[in-house]
Amino acid sequence: MDKIAIVLPYPGAETQTPLWAFAENTIDFRAQPAEAARCTLAFAAVELKNYLQRTLESASIAFTDQTSGGGLRIHLGVDDPGSKDGAFSLEAIPGGVSIRGAGRAGALYGAYEFLRLQGWHWFAPGVDGEIAPPKAAACRLPAGKISAQPSFPLGRGFVFECVSRESAQLLLWMARNRMNLSGFRPSTGPLGEKLCMSPAIGGHLFEPILQPDRLLPSGLTLWEERPEWFGLPESGVRRKELAHATQFCVSQESLMDFLAEELLGYLRGPWRRSDRVDVWGFDTWGGICKCPDCRRLGNGSDQSLHFVSRLRHRIDDARARGTLDHDVRLVLCAYEGTSTIAGPLHSVPENLLAAGDYVTFYPIKRCYAHDFTADRCATNRAYRGHLESWLAARGALPVMIGEYYNVSKYEDLPLLFTRRLAADLPAYHRMGARGMTYMHLPLVAWAMRTLTQALYAQLSWDATTDVAAFLEAYFRLWYGPHAAPMRKAYELLEEAWSHVGQWRNWGPASVLSQLQAWDGATPEQPLAGNDELTPGTLAAAGARSLGLMEEARGLMEEAARAERRRLAQGPEAASAAALNPIEAREREMRRGQYERRLGEDRRLLRYGIEVMDLMAQAAAYHDGLASGDASAAESAWTRMEALEEQLDAYYLPIDYEQPGAGLVARDALTRSQLRDLMRRCRCARAARG
Repeated sequence: MDKIAIVLPYPGAETQTPLWAFAENTIDFRAQPAEAARCTLAFAAVELKNYLQRTLESASIAFTDQTSGGGLRIHLGVDDPGSKDGAFSLEAIPGGVSIRGAGRAGALYGAYEFLRLQGWHWFAPGVDGEIAPPKAAACRLPAGKISAQPSFPLGRGFVFECVSRESAQLLLWMARNRMNLSGFRPSTGPLGEKLCMSPAIGGHLFEPILQPDRLLPSGLTLWEERPEWFGLPESGVRRKELAHATQFCVSQESLMDFLAEELLGYLRGPWRRSDRVDVWGFDTWGGICKCPDCRRLGNGSDQSLHFVSRLRHRIDDARARGTLDHDVRLVLCAYEGTSTIAGPLHSVPENLLAAGDYVTFYPIKRCYAHDFTADRCATNRAYRGHLESWLAARGALPVMIGEYYNVSKYEDLPLLFTRRLAADLPAYHRMGARGMTYMHLPLVAWAMRTLTQALYAQLSWDATTDVAAFLEAYFRLWYGPHAAPMRKAYELLEEAWSHVGQWRNWGPASVLSQLQAWDGATPEQPLAGNDELTPGTLAAAGARSLGLMEEARGLMEEAARAERRRLAQGPEAASAAALNPIEAREREMRRGQYERRLGEDRRLLRYGIEVMDLMAQAAAYHDGLASGDASAAESAWTRMEALEEQLDAYYLPIDYEQPGAGLVARDALTRSQLRDLMRRCRCARAARG
């Protein structure tokens, strides 16, 4: 039996490590950096022990604070206990191996790197998402010194909306994949702090704060008492019903004081655990304030920088006076909906640079048929120019990229972004971006989207990853004997949905937006199309995508049949009874893992096929009416009604209420965002007789 000692730099480690590892609920991670580091390193030690016991054929593994002794010794250490720096080194040394982190996150990531060296992978949360290596006689040691640091040190994670979007297993998956940007949630907050997450909150927070009908202590509404706080539109006339159609007036110092106090109230109260706050303008795709003082500031980004600089002054003052107990990084957005997509015309305020504040660039209507840097794509070329303008601004702020791999218009579709991830994340890094996030991570039923999350996490950590090798390992480990047909199925699906932006993006040009704006009556013109899907070709484009998805479905169904045949080839070996429910679940997960994964893929694909079919048929119905081709229109309508019945007959995975806590399970028709279209079309048909 191999003897392994996991060495921690804390007296009493032999008996206390399992207690320290789960003491996060008793630690103030800001005020007690030494205890915080001990908790994280102890948890790394526990993870090492648990996974190595499942790796090795026979081993005795113990914790110790003694740096010398017999057997293999795994030394865990940290350079700066008060830091969450993720850089680490992994090195074979006489008698064992050294795992050392620049901060406590680095020590944790280094432990997981050592487990990767043994063959462990974590492609999805939970036991059913991890890949165990074959049993080994001894640990595999690094051949030389491994030094690693993140390609995107600003943060690597997801935009977390919705209070109920919370999962301990997800946080563990994120840490095991070296991700660190999450939302703070009360029940998992201490776990996230132990795992070195940087909790972020905020966003479009000023809409509710600046509601025109909000009652003030004076008894007057905000609009009645302070109409000048609302932005002056191009027309020169403020109107209450359009108060949020223009960004608020950032030249009003009294408004800056009011908003700063509101923000400080959040930071002292419900947001006190967050160390990053998104401060974005109104998400109304409107204009910027045109009053003379705001005009002098520059464009929308200059106005936003001016505003956030004023917030920064007030937060720094609160810290100096002791009325705010922690540092906070402020995060702006570069985004069309707030008129800030183009970089500023003037210099970035010095106080924002000094505080480490940054901007997240959100190309919400980008094209996924082409790489972000593709010159031939006019849409992406424009976004690239805007990103470059932010990166080249005088005294440029650090830039994070905010992608849209699961934005609400795309949710629960069987989308793949493998080619885009492989090309775009290294390109973002070369251009100078230093953070990655995306909207909005699904918590359940990842299916084929597992590859998106796993590859996104890997490239966010290391933008130079050998993607071909990563994909080979993913398909081999995730699908076993079905790797080849499933890889082909994925390629077909990615091609089928390559124009997902043109079909379903935000903004009036997408097919979905055009259908949602249609009243169902006989139109005068066919659907307008957009930059990639031309007028009159939408039904044909949809049919092509459906053909690709049906081919993918055939491959998946054959793989599922083959897996069932494989499982039925012989009786399952008898095994001892599980010791507890967790062990029983683990065994069940292992027994049918390929069958379950294929089933999850097929269920999500069914929804994708039906949604694409309904969109294409709706386009054919619309254009048949416009052209006077009654036969084509009626044929499309018949198919639309059949799809309506199919989609209305089953639920899609959990969705979340916003704001506040709560869960919703929507039927597939509602989730497709086309239910209202069917009602309008039916009403219009009845009116025509």
